[in-house]
Amino acid sequence: MSYEKPVSELERAFFMPVRIYSLLLGMKKALPALFLVTTLISCSQENHQKPLVLELPIPKSYEIPKTQNSISIDGIADEDSWANTLWSDFFIDIEGSKNPLPYYDTRVKMLWDDEFIYFYAELEEEHIWGDITERDAVIFHNNDFEVFIKPNQFQPYYAEFEVNALGTLWELFLARPYRRNGPVLNQWDVNGTQIGIDIQGTLNDPSDIDKGWNIEMAIPIQAIKDIDRGSKIEEGSLWRVNFSRVQWRHQINNGVYSRKEDSNGSLLHENNWVWTEQSAIAMHRPEHWGYVFFSSESNTNESRGYQDELDVEQQLLFYLYRKQLDWNSEKKIFSSNISDFGGPDFLVNSESLTASITLTKLGFEITVSNTKNQSITINQDGYIITH
Repeated sequence: MSYEKPVSELERAFFMPVRIYSLLLGMKKALPALFLVTTLISCSQENHQKPLVLELPIPKSYEIPKTQNSISIDGIADEDSWANTLWSDFFIDIEGSKNPLPYYDTRVKMLWDDEFIYFYAELEEEHIWGDITERDAVIFHNNDFEVFIKPNQFQPYYAEFEVNALGTLWELFLARPYRRNGPVLNQWDVNGTQIGIDIQGTLNDPSDIDKGWNIEMAIPIQAIKDIDRGSKIEEGSLWRVNFSRVQWRHQINNGVYSRKEDSNGSLLHENNWVWTEQSAIAMHRPEHWGYVFFSSESNTNESRGYQDELDVEQQLLFYLYRKQLDWNSEKKIFSSNISDFGGPDFLVNSESLTASITLTKLGFEITVSNTKNQSITINQDGYIITH
């Protein structure tokens, strides 16, 4: 039985002129052209088959236990529930390992019950100061601690809470990240939020060296559920969470602390320290926030190390998403060709993935697929579906 290999459209386009040329001049004269075309096809197929190799950081995860006893929000974690809860890793620079480790240590613990999600942060600090007392002011103009919560990783909205050493609070609701011009609701207040501050030293006194300050927060779970209607918090529920510590270098004038200025009177840049890296000086990239899994267990001294099934796929998805937004910013159009961003084939953290782009009336959709026939798609505003 004879077998004829199917001819692809690419091969047909290349070989048809060669066949005509052979009939006119004879096969002998056509052989060099045939060799050239065959080489071109081979090189083209070889280049197409080489995936773009990427190493993308995967966010950290934390299993958050459910407390069985009440928590007093006083800044002192002396309850048994806190004692039986794991610390996070110490914070790192917001850009990751490319920058030195922070010169002060910061770490957090988390708990939850049916009413609140609790955060306890321990911040090493030699000079504890703050002067912002008005709620919803720009708290990060002081040294502060910030909590970012995204209750639905497939939707673009999220909440932000900022606190300084005086316990002054600023809450924000963002319908989508700043990069997509998301409206920011500064008037969004969670009045049931409780804050406790414990100063290990003296506040606003430059005459001594302090040890640090601790923050205890209780944020009503219902307020977070309200921005993700229909959601439930139960065993295995997942939120995306990250923390930021904004740390300014200081100066002292007439016994008063303020942010340090250079010789020209310009403020020196702040430090940004986080739990899980953002790979840029930008906290409003929720794709880099950590995975927080709710557990019904009351003791997590041995974390089960939860990991999202499509975490690598999501990181490639947002890598391409950011590339698309950058392309649009420069060229004022969206690209319809995944090859503009190195695709369609990728090898990400040793996983083989493919990607495609479709333009829509409102913008675009990017889809990433794995070898298990699982796909994940994002649109221009950050809405995600899996299929």
